[in-house]
Amino acid sequence: MSGNAGGKPMTLELPDGEPEVAALAAFLGQLFRALGLSLTRYAARCNRDKGSVSRYLSGARIAPKDFVDELLRQVAETTGQSVSPDVQEHAHRLRMAALRVRNASRHEVEELRERLGAAERELRLAGVRERHLLRSLEATEAQAAQAEQRYRQLEADRAAARYETGPGALERRPDGTGADFAREELRALKRELDLLRVELARAQALRHDAEEQCVRLEARLLAAEAALTTQRARQEREFDYRAELESPAAVLTREFARTVGTGADPATTAAELCAVFVPGWATAAAVEVRAAFVGEDGAPDGWTPDGLLLHRLGAAGAAADGRDRVVVPRGQAERILREGVPVHADSPEGPALALPLAVRGEVFGMLRLFGGTGGGTGGAGGTGGGRAAYGRAEAELLAGLAERGALLLDSARMHRAEARLARALQRSMIPDVLPGTPWVRPAHRFRPGGHRGGAGGDWVDAIPLHGNRVALVVGAVLGRGLPAVQAMSRLRAGVQAFTLLDVPPARLLRHLDDLAQRLGDDHLATCLYAVYDPVARTCELASAGHLPPVLLHPGGGSTEVALPANAPIGVGGVPFAARTIEVPDGSALVLCSGNRVELAGHCAGLTGSGWLPEQVCDFVLEAPGVAERRDDLAVLVAVFDGAPRAEEERYEILPRPVEVPLLRRLVRRRLAAWGLGAIADTATLLVGELVTDAVAAAEEAIGLRLVWTDRLLVEITDDQRELPALAEVDPLAEEGAGRGLLLLSRLADRWGAERSSYGRKVWFELSPLPGPSLPHQLQ
Repeated sequence: MSGNAGGKPMTLELPDGEPEVAALAAFLGQLFRALGLSLTRYAARCNRDKGSVSRYLSGARIAPKDFVDELLRQVAETTGQSVSPDVQEHAHRLRMAALRVRNASRHEVEELRERLGAAERELRLAGVRERHLLRSLEATEAQAAQAEQRYRQLEADRAAARYETGPGALERRPDGTGADFAREELRALKRELDLLRVELARAQALRHDAEEQCVRLEARLLAAEAALTTQRARQEREFDYRAELESPAAVLTREFARTVGTGADPATTAAELCAVFVPGWATAAAVEVRAAFVGEDGAPDGWTPDGLLLHRLGAAGAAADGRDRVVVPRGQAERILREGVPVHADSPEGPALALPLAVRGEVFGMLRLFGGTGGGTGGAGGTGGGRAAYGRAEAELLAGLAERGALLLDSARMHRAEARLARALQRSMIPDVLPGTPWVRPAHRFRPGGHRGGAGGDWVDAIPLHGNRVALVVGAVLGRGLPAVQAMSRLRAGVQAFTLLDVPPARLLRHLDDLAQRLGDDHLATCLYAVYDPVARTCELASAGHLPPVLLHPGGGSTEVALPANAPIGVGGVPFAARTIEVPDGSALVLCSGNRVELAGHCAGLTGSGWLPEQVCDFVLEAPGVAERRDDLAVLVAVFDGAPRAEEERYEILPRPVEVPLLRRLVRRRLAAWGLGAIADTATLLVGELVTDAVAAAEEAIGLRLVWTDRLLVEITDDQRELPALAEVDPLAEEGAGRGLLLLSRLADRWGAERSSYGRKVWFELSPLPGPSLPHQLQ
């Protein structure tokens, strides 16, 4: 066959509709006519379903490449002429053109969705940039107003001096350059204002352009989706063929693809797999699996004298009798598990067929169909007393569907295992009991949501800091499933690591944002970090796009704490700001991980005083709509009691060795006055060693701070930026030999070294020995 089929020239008649699809259908019709066979004979000859063949020829379904190649080969065999490369290339071009037409609308919708998503991300970033510039502009305008007021005051003072003393005296005044300096500062601020206004106008223009682009893309997407819906409706009408043109096997295959595997639960998938065969192909069906498949690792399958004990995962028809375990006859079970082949058997319900369920070469269960088949009759099948046994062709069809069902069951099982792993990891990241201090009583609650995506990335923490302070943390990673929980565990570990540096809340969020950028683009989260100081009775808070906390007052009532609107963690390139508030004794701070919870409005219902933190947590979880939430929810409540008594003393010495003995005597005298003679020797020894090490390195004054609450806190500060390192030295060496940190690690209850605004700070804590000799015990 060089360019014709059956000796006739090959011409293409294009019917109404899509020209490319019609051309392919006409070409296939010419090839089929060249065979001189009917549709039924051709379908039987190539072992294909005649319904699928008829759809290929009508253009309702685009013919696959193997179908076209097989048809070309059979035409060549029938006519005795070879198919030329030109005809093969022509067939390929027609098929590819039809595919492009049929998929054009879907590809356009996908492309528009991607472009709209990118435009929305650009719009969000433009909004963040605009808000940042507005805050900078407001701050600079305030500075310019202050500079202008200072400049005018200086000019007024200068004019008054000229009026009182005359020009000669004014020229001799030493402060005549103050006004000039203020004027230059004012000019610089005005130039900065002009630049900020220009940058703000550019950012607003970019945001406006991004908004217009989003609107245009949304309109195009709606039009493309409408066109795609219309096209799909037309194709569905094309697929609506008469029942006699489609075989029962094709109906079963289509129903299998449509109804099986719609969920992510193995039991649901097993029930769907059984239901697709009942009643058309069996009176009853059951999916029975081994113990390892249902999560009982290491559990025996349960061989009995009669057979193998399996777990019934799903059933339909008469097999849905509520039994969880069934016994499969020994011979049938051994043949299926060892050989992996279908097994025919008889049952009280009629002829039965057991099909193996296997993945990766291992049989994990079986699909049993009871009651035979109606074959082409489709319904109850058979006549009178029973149904016909499954034929060879039917068994092969059902075995193929069982293989697909096994893959769906295994996929659902892995999805369930991943969800369980994510939930277990999430639960391990949320502590059962939060650590507290005598001045802070924390409590928390966690309620998992019912989202199909799995566990979320919500977490809470309470981290004790030195000086009786406590850090309170609540955060939520955007997303669901194992990736979100993994991101949460990394960010939580990052927060705990940064607390060791004792950095302020705003700087800690800055470090956490940098860490999220290094970990990847998927680490986007909101976070609220607060540090409570029981001595100063203050709380410093910083938020990264999180729900503001609520402060419960001691005498009743509540107030939402207004915090600077910072961007979420992971955005990158944005500043973070903090706020410090006064927290009187008896007040409580309520933090929540759900941004959609009306926390302030619900906490307004907390009247009176004396609420326990556990009661406040339960009250928040009873908020309207919380029980129906699909997302996880974590609540953290901390009641602040404050240190009832705190003693503080500060010293400052020059970096000279002769100052160290005097400082030791002052420390011993102060500890004796506080009644801490039991730890005076240890504290004096450590102070002497650490101050001696500081004298050897410092250039400016060295500071010492003593704070006594229920324990003694000692802080030594100097002007060096390099933190001291713990090294192995002789503890019996002379003072100043670098043994300070070694003794500190062995004698102090807690200690640490961190950078400060002045230089560095080394601190340690000592608890007094219990006994009646202590002058006061803090309750």
